[in-house]
Formats: sequence, structure tokens, C-alpha cells
Amino acid sequence: MRGSIDLITCEGYSCSVYVPEQYIERKLSFPVVYINGANDIREIAYAMEPYFYKDCPPFILVNIKPKNWNDDYTPWPAKGIAREGEDFGGKADNYIETLLYKIKPYIDNNYKTKPDYKNNVLIGYSLGGLLALYVLYRCECFGRIGSLSGSLWYDKWVEYMSLNNLCNKDAKVYLSLGIKESKSRNPRMANVGGCTEKVFEILQEQLSSEENVKLEWNNGGHFTEINERFTKAILWLVKDL
Repeated sequence: MRGSIDLITCEGYSCSVYVPEQYIERKLSFPVVYINGANDIREIAYAMEPYFYKDCPPFILVNIKPKNWNDDYTPWPAKGIAREGEDFGGKADNYIETLLYKIKPYIDNNYKTKPDYKNNVLIGYSLGGLLALYVLYRCECFGRIGSLSGSLWYDKWVEYMSLNNLCNKDAKVYLSLGIKESKSRNPRMANVGGCTEKVFEILQEQLSSEENVKLEWNNGGHFTEINERFTKAILWLVKDL
């Protein structure tokens, strides 16, 4: 990896901030890709660096580790997956407020960013992907959204999307899912394939162009080649920035 990583804490959230090698060499501002989740951005950045200036511009990468996965990334309360497991807290609005008014301003004030919505990407995996889509209906600060193996089976999620309007119809959205994810033994999670297809259809109708949304199917299940899925998603989302 040619770039460098800073470790920071903002409003109690642990964040890893990757800046590309070009950050020091050039007097430029950079797009920013925000990731919801406890991801190793070193591996993601290492995979992305060969594409800089060939298939996409260099960018700043910010990973935000959740305080509580089941609270931060869920839009409303719901029963947990396991019988004895933790319920979903439905505190996504609190997380989004912190992201918009604390974390993003900190990044914009301390790094050479392009702060406009077109140059800001929000992406996440599983519940982090659900949260990324939820942001589409809560604000217009992120013009590009990625939901990878998103928990789109979440109770009443598809209905919520169909009944609400996007804050930014010009956004670009990338969806992906593993072809084996619908084979889950949990009946709620087994609906993820059909729910993802419905979400894709809803976004085709709600976005300003059908070309602004892409659904990509990957081999394997929920935990297959996660970093590779991030690479494909980020490439599609930032290629024309």
C-alpha cells in the first residue's frame, strides 16, 4: 500500500482514514468514500490503488466503526435474528446525525476533500448497506451509495422505500448480493434475494435514470470475497468522478 492511514476518534466513533500517495504529491482535493462497518481499509485501499488514474481518480477512504451494529444501522426497532440474540435498536437517525454534523465536517475540515454531494460516497455491507440506502431518504449529502449484501430483508424496509421519496433523485446506487444468500436457514434472511430485486426495481423508478442503479450478483454467500465486492462497488461508484 502506497498511501497512509490515520486513526482518529470522532464523537466516540473510531475511524480509519486512508489518504492516497497523491495526497502529498499534488495540491488537489479528493473525493471521499465513507464505509459503514468494522472493515480493514488497508486491504481495500491496497486493492484499489492500481486503478488510480487508470479507471478511477484517487480518493480518501474513511471507515467508521459502529458503536453498536444493531443500533447504529437500523432505521426502526425490530426483533433480533436469533431467539436469544439482541434486538435491533432502530437508532440509525442518531448515527446519521453524527455522520452529517460531526464526522463528515471533521473530515472536510482536516483533509483536502471535495465536500459536495457528487464527490461523497457512502457504502456498507450487510446492515451497513441497509443504512447506506436509508441515508438516501434522509439527506442528500451523499451522491453515491453502495449497499453490498445489504440486509434488505429488514422488517418493512421494502414498504418504506416504496412509500417515501428520495432526497436526491440524481444519486447513483450500487447493489450487490451473493447468489447463495437466499439459502439462509433463517426465514427472514432468506427473503433477501426477492427483497433486493424489489429494491432495485423501486430505485429504477425513483431515480432520475435507470442507469443510475446497478444490481450485481456475486458467487457465494454472505461472507464470500468481501473485499473483492468492495473493490467492484467502489470502482463503479467513483469511475466518473
